[in-house]
Amino acid sequence: MTLKSRLRLTILLPLLAVAVGYSLLSLSTGASVLFREAAEHAMLLASQMQTLLVQRVDGYGRLEDAASTERNWIEMAAKDEALARMLEQTMASTRTAVEIDVRSREGKVLSSSNPNSIGKPGRKATPMAEWAEMSRPRKIWRVFTTKEEFETIIPLGVPGSKQPTFELRVLVSSELLRNTLEPEVGNLLLALAMSLLVSIGIAVLTANVAFFPLRRLSEAIDKVSRGEALAEPVQRDAQEVQAVESKLSLLGEQVRGAREDLKQMRGNVQQLLERMEDAVLLFDEQEQLVNAGRALEKFLGRGRWEMTGAHVSELFAAGTAAGDLIQGAMALKQNLSNTEIALGTRRVLLDLEVLEAKGYLLTIRDAEAKQSITRQLDVSQRLSALNRLTGGVAHEIKNPLNSIGLHLEILRERVAASDEIAAEELRILRDETKRLDRVVKTFLDFTKPVELKLAPLDVQDLLASMMQFLVPEATSKKVQLDLSGDSKMMIRGDADLLKQAFLNLLRNGMDAMPEGGQLRVELRREGVEVAARIIDSGVGIPEECRSRIFQLYFTTKSQGSGIGLAVTYRVVQLHNGSIQFESEAGKGTAFELRFPILEEA
Repeated sequence: MTLKSRLRLTILLPLLAVAVGYSLLSLSTGASVLFREAAEHAMLLASQMQTLLVQRVDGYGRLEDAASTERNWIEMAAKDEALARMLEQTMASTRTAVEIDVRSREGKVLSSSNPNSIGKPGRKATPMAEWAEMSRPRKIWRVFTTKEEFETIIPLGVPGSKQPTFELRVLVSSELLRNTLEPEVGNLLLALAMSLLVSIGIAVLTANVAFFPLRRLSEAIDKVSRGEALAEPVQRDAQEVQAVESKLSLLGEQVRGAREDLKQMRGNVQQLLERMEDAVLLFDEQEQLVNAGRALEKFLGRGRWEMTGAHVSELFAAGTAAGDLIQGAMALKQNLSNTEIALGTRRVLLDLEVLEAKGYLLTIRDAEAKQSITRQLDVSQRLSALNRLTGGVAHEIKNPLNSIGLHLEILRERVAASDEIAAEELRILRDETKRLDRVVKTFLDFTKPVELKLAPLDVQDLLASMMQFLVPEATSKKVQLDLSGDSKMMIRGDADLLKQAFLNLLRNGMDAMPEGGQLRVELRREGVEVAARIIDSGVGIPEECRSRIFQLYFTTKSQGSGIGLAVTYRVVQLHNGSIQFESEAGKGTAFELRFPILEEA
């Protein structure tokens, strides 16, 4: 539903509610008056007939005893034609009463406005007093949905008799009440229809007038939903509309950024799944394959899309070692961990996890790959031992180098006056010795263990202070610094080491823009990690150098040492983080550092 339609409904519905409510109230009030008049009129008719009947029976006189008088009165009522005519004439003056009867106490009709009822038992009817106690909506409902009669009875007896001789009964018909009420209902329906037309006209007119500025907001919202850029707010619009458009513009920027980040994250996840050597299979509660990684194809020799939706028994046949193990574990809802078994011609490791969401997660790993990883870890441990050994050797080399440099300086001073050529050669030897000493010192600094001084840190505060420190240097190089992102991004880290790592990246970014430009730092939270993205608009990193930029002593600068990025990489690793970069020649480079977030913060 469009925004314009919603606005029209918002205006129309309250108007209709008021019109319907007023109509129902009018109907209820009119019906109540009609019902009350019908009951009062019925009682009035019964009272009038009581007076007439008393006058008639008084004309016949009274006998010696009450029983004889009663029989005389009953005979008179049954044979008195004048009484019947009076009943008929009285009926002609009422809209709601359908019949007036004079009954004996046994219920037999003695005289009536309806000649067909004389001599018969009186028809059953609902007492008017009982109907009067009903709620107003129920009365209206019964009048329009049922066909019944309501009676008003006045007893009349011989003086001295314990029981009434006659019952004067007036019958009110629901059909006559309905006929009387229907014109009023028709008028109300007509008024309601007119109110509906007027309400629709008001809603359409008001929506058209109000929608002129709202149309721009609607278009802006549609653009935000599509991730498109918004135009500048129109100055003639109201201030509120301009403010909303400005906020929508900011929201659009954030939505586009989020979409780009999501797109990049999906691409990274997809690449990760494609590169995984382990086969990951997700089964639902019915043990049917829902999703699987590409690596499954190398284990089963079939396309993963061909296998999607298949039952576990179709993938791992019963009777085989893998089939019996997996199907049995699923039937018992039992987990498996690093279970080595034969799958076809190869040995694999199986992990089965019973999910809380009523499913199963099966992981298949090559057992040979595990052995390869074990061998790599063994090699890594040996390299670590070799690194400690070479560090010791470098330390032993440093002291003789200092001694050689000192003696070369003394020797150069002694021969400088007598032999300039020898002095020059000695100077060259001294400089090379110093350079070798710097290399050894750097190697020692890089290989020696680092004692981390971990403490809770706000990454945004850390970056803000560093960028403030670099403002003079950035101004001289015509570089604009910009920091954006959420505050209170807490991690646990060594402030000095992290400052050194970020400082290396920030200065590299400024050096990559010799003509100036913008250096942006974006900070955000992604899941359980804090991501800091440093983006420059410089010359970019040559493609042939991208695989070596974190190597010690490798540099693309003419005056670079090749240590900064290696140190940054090491600092990130020491903080259990990760560092990645993207670069495009002529457009710039983006480094992204991720650190585990401090959850208790």
